[in-house]
This record gives sequence, C-alpha cells and structure tokens, in this order.
Amino acid sequence: MGAQELDLTGLRRVYGRTGSRLFYTRVARNARHWGWTEPGQSKWRLWRAQRQLEDVLGRKLALPTGASVLDAGCGAGVVARAMADRFGLAVTGVDVLDIHLAEARRLSARAAGGGGAGARTAAPPSFSWGDYHRLPFEDDTFDGAYSMETLVHSYDPPRALAEFHRVLRPGGRLVLLGPMSTVPLDELTPQARSVLEPYLDAMVFPGAKIYHARNMPQLLADAGFEVEEALDATPYYEPTSEAVYAYFRLPWAVLRRVGDPARWLNLRSTVEMYAVREYIAWYVHTAVKPAARPATGPRAVPAGPVVGPDPAG
Repeated sequence: MGAQELDLTGLRRVYGRTGSRLFYTRVARNARHWGWTEPGQSKWRLWRAQRQLEDVLGRKLALPTGASVLDAGCGAGVVARAMADRFGLAVTGVDVLDIHLAEARRLSARAAGGGGAGARTAAPPSFSWGDYHRLPFEDDTFDGAYSMETLVHSYDPPRALAEFHRVLRPGGRLVLLGPMSTVPLDELTPQARSVLEPYLDAMVFPGAKIYHARNMPQLLADAGFEVEEALDATPYYEPTSEAVYAYFRLPWAVLRRVGDPARWLNLRSTVEMYAVREYIAWYVHTAVKPAARPATGPRAVPAGPVVGPDPAG
C-alpha cells in the first residue's frame, strides 16, 4: 500500500533543487501542472493551455461564488489564485513544503498589490502547512476540494480520499486532475515498467503505483463518494506532452551527459515519459459527498420539534 509515511526529504529533492525551481519559474510560470488544449488550438501555447486546465477545474467544481474550497497540495498557489480570481471561490491551500508555502504567500501578496484580479475575486487564498492524509480541519468544513496533479505524491491514496470526504460538507464536490497508468503496473510490459518505475521513485510518486485508470472510481466509492464523472482527458493533455518533448529533448540529452541528471528531474519527466505515453492516461475525476438523507421507515422521527430521545431507540 505504499511507503505509509511522508517523504519530505524526497519531496524537497524533487521541488527544491535549482533545476526544478528554474523549470517551474521560467517554463511553467510558477505552476506545477500540465495543460489543456482544445481541438484546433496550437500545442505551442503552453501557458494558455495551463490557464485552460485551471478553467476546466473551476467548471468541474461548479460551486457558487464564495464557496469554501480546499486546495490539497497547493504548490506556489497558482491554481488557488485562479479559483479565487476567476470563479470567486474562497480557497484554503495546504502543502507540506515550506518553500512552496513561502512562494505561494509571496506571489499572492504581489498579485494582490497588482490590482489585476478578475471581476469575481473573492478573498485572497490562504496558505498553511498541511498533510492531506491528516488534514488539520474539522469535519464538514469545505464545499469543495481538489487535487491538481498532486495525488501522485500520496503514500496512501485511500486515506487521502477518506480525508477529503471527511472535511467536505454533505453535497460537497471533489475534483481530481492528473496522470495515472492505464493499467496496474504489474500488467505493463517489462520494457515500459523499467522506464516508468524508476521515474516514479525519483519523483516521489508512490500514489501512482497504487491507483490507476481502472481502480480510481472504486477507490472514490470506497471512500464514500458518488462518482459523477471519470473523464479520460488524455487527448486534451497530449498536445502539451508533444510540445514540451519537442522543446526539451535536445537539452535533456546534453544535460544528462555533462552533468548530474538528478538535478533536472523535470526535464527527465518531459522526455523519458514520452516513450511510455501509451501507458499513461490523464483523467479528471469528479465526485460528490452524498447529501444527508432524511430517515425513512418506522423509526423515522416525525416532523416538528424534538423534545426528547426517540423512545424506540
């Protein structure tokens, strides 16, 4: 069932090294996610694709202005700010890396000072330390929750999903976006597995060894959710994969020969994973915590004030 513990050292290695930070700031404009390209659009507009993926998330959440939302694994807060600015949501972001939280607060303060927010801006997002396997919130706190390509880092996905369920109010919505293998890893060809598994270890993706396209709906159901949609969005993600592969194939070939490849894990992800792309799907799962149902049958309490315990109890 995975490592059963948070690998902070590994996560700091993945996100804290100079190569990774340069990739995220210069290439991804501080985002930590892939992109969504509509049919007919240019695959080279990577930043537009990122913004469009954020819009997909906002539409799938389908929450009213002012609704409270949990960003589980907020990174630098790019998505949280998008949900606040474009959809008017009150977002609470949690992350386990102090470097991410510091960056999220700094960038959010800068954005607030710039005055460029959209017309539906809610309160600025808040950011705090939090492990989504042990969320520091009471039951029934949020109207919605999402993971933008962060559940891959989960060492215990069923536990994380159970926590999302716990902190959502009845009727609350959960949206999960991200990559996963099309089949269990033990069903991959030996060649594909020899490429994919070392990459998952290097990037600290234990969750990607546990869930896959076949079992994610059942994991959500086991956590108490009603699955509304399991959208195979791979065709919308593929243009981004094609573009970044074309951009970084040669730089990666040079860097892996003249330096330490471990310093450039993000370039590795854009190039080496392209070779096993037929085994990787990108999904958007939308699920709902069932609303509380009124009691039925002979033990139902009649309408009206409750003046004491049910004598039948």
